[in-house]
Amino acid sequence: MTIHVSNDVEASINAALRSGQFASADEMIARLVREHAQRSQQPPATTDPPAESRKPVWERILERTAAIPDEEFDKLPTDLAEQHDHYLYGTPRRPAR
Repeated sequence: MTIHVSNDVEASINAALRSGQFASADEMIARLVREHAQRSQQPPATTDPPAESRKPVWERILERTAAIPDEEFDKLPTDLAEQHDHYLYGTPRRPAR
């Protein structure tokens, strides 16, 4: 069988062969195909904790902001929620309600 690969892939294969990692290109391709087949049969690994141990978003926010001094929060505009477009995007302020 003949396999056509791009020049950069061919260069990577040749470099692996020169380094002695594989005895031949056939051995390299066979091993890579076996490893790919094994990985595709395994369920995907997840780093998410189980749903029952996840914290609500407000608890995570409180944990992450606990170290911020109150003085820093005092610097925030009092109309931040009402005028968020103005502060985020620079749009004109909306009239107060």
